[in-house]
Amino acid sequence: MPSLQDALDALAHAPDDIERLRAVCVALLEDMRDDEVLPYTERALAIEPRDLHFVDWHAHALTLLGRHFDAVATWRKHAALPWRPAYYRMSLGQSLVMSGDTERGIPMLHGAWQQAAADGEWFAQKAGHLYGEALLRTSRPAGFEQWLARNCGDTGSYRPAGIPVWSGERDLRGKRVLIAHQLGFGDQCLLFAGVSQWRAAGAELMLTCDVHLHPLLQASLPGCRVVSAPRPLRRDEPLPDALANEVRAFAPDLYATLLHLPLLAAQQASLPSPFFPAYLRAPEGERETAAAWARDLRAAQPGKSLIGIFWDCNQRHAHEVGAVMRCSAIRRSLPLTEVNHLVTHPSVAAKRHFVSLHHPAAQRFAGMPSGNISVYEPGIRTFAETAACIEQMDAVVAVDSSVANLSAMLGKLTVVPLNLTSEWRWGVEGDRSPWMEHVKLLRQTLMGDWRNVIDEAVAFLS
Repeated sequence: MPSLQDALDALAHAPDDIERLRAVCVALLEDMRDDEVLPYTERALAIEPRDLHFVDWHAHALTLLGRHFDAVATWRKHAALPWRPAYYRMSLGQSLVMSGDTERGIPMLHGAWQQAAADGEWFAQKAGHLYGEALLRTSRPAGFEQWLARNCGDTGSYRPAGIPVWSGERDLRGKRVLIAHQLGFGDQCLLFAGVSQWRAAGAELMLTCDVHLHPLLQASLPGCRVVSAPRPLRRDEPLPDALANEVRAFAPDLYATLLHLPLLAAQQASLPSPFFPAYLRAPEGERETAAAWARDLRAAQPGKSLIGIFWDCNQRHAHEVGAVMRCSAIRRSLPLTEVNHLVTHPSVAAKRHFVSLHHPAAQRFAGMPSGNISVYEPGIRTFAETAACIEQMDAVVAVDSSVANLSAMLGKLTVVPLNLTSEWRWGVEGDRSPWMEHVKLLRQTLMGDWRNVIDEAVAFLS
């Protein structure tokens, strides 16, 4: 496989050579720079508009850049090409959902999933996952069953040997259940709220979690045994040796993954309200430290309420996370100029003082507004310290991120600026989440344009 530079050098000598264009696209994809293939796919499709690979790469790049209407148009323009029928319906259906057209996109995803499963297609699990997530976007808990297909696809998971997986039984009295973590920090903060349903069903629980969340979850779930472990990066990983010893001592009857947790509540005839109740609390030591610091800050900012703020998703600066995660982080992050406008706006600054909720290592990438903002001086090293700081705030402004999930699950009023295609948990319309309380949503009206969102935030905080 030629390097990217070799492929670009070769293309420079023959800019309309379709195979050299293909080599550049493949090299970019191999280098996890999927979003950069767009100009090359455009040139290739002008030469050969029937090439399935270039159409697929083109639509993928448009999606990464948040251009979902253009992705829909791309799929429709090339509908007559010899696609696998279920693959085409899955791709167009997902683009429709991401563009906001759930009314047509969801039935298309459902049909794609059923057809792909019936035909034994390699992408059947992905189609099921996308269909489930589309249902969740539109507030339907039935989507959690299909969302579980991620365990067979795009998320790592543990599979402990010799322990049967939970098969959906509602009566768990006398059962010892291991819940193995996966996904990101925000998903863990949100989905572990489902522990209350499992305990109500009679289960004794052992939970694994990321090390940065361990002190927080240990303090927040006192009726459970909580242990930290590396996040699984591949499907069906065996338990690490140290964790395996802990699990043997616990002697579970069943195990489940984090993705299983919401299923117990989704089965109930009367769904819990809210579906994900606030349950987190900072450990006592961190709480005491934060309270003392907040007293001093309030004394220095008399008459002002304190607003925690988080605006920059650090993955947008990291090439190694891959294009999907990096581009998502770019779309979700607020530009520093907009943050500065918010925190220094005279009508806001007269009443509010802001506190950055970024980890110090991430703060240097995020930058800092020009005034009316402090950092949490005791320091943020784990989510227990972030939680302790948030507990001392009067409200939090946080983009679609782990911090927004954390704040909402702490029961803190959380203002979430959202791009047009945010995570399913924020729903698709309105200023409230269908899944959790204590949330105020501010939605973009045009992809990439944050000004209406910031104007709404100024009005709300004024």
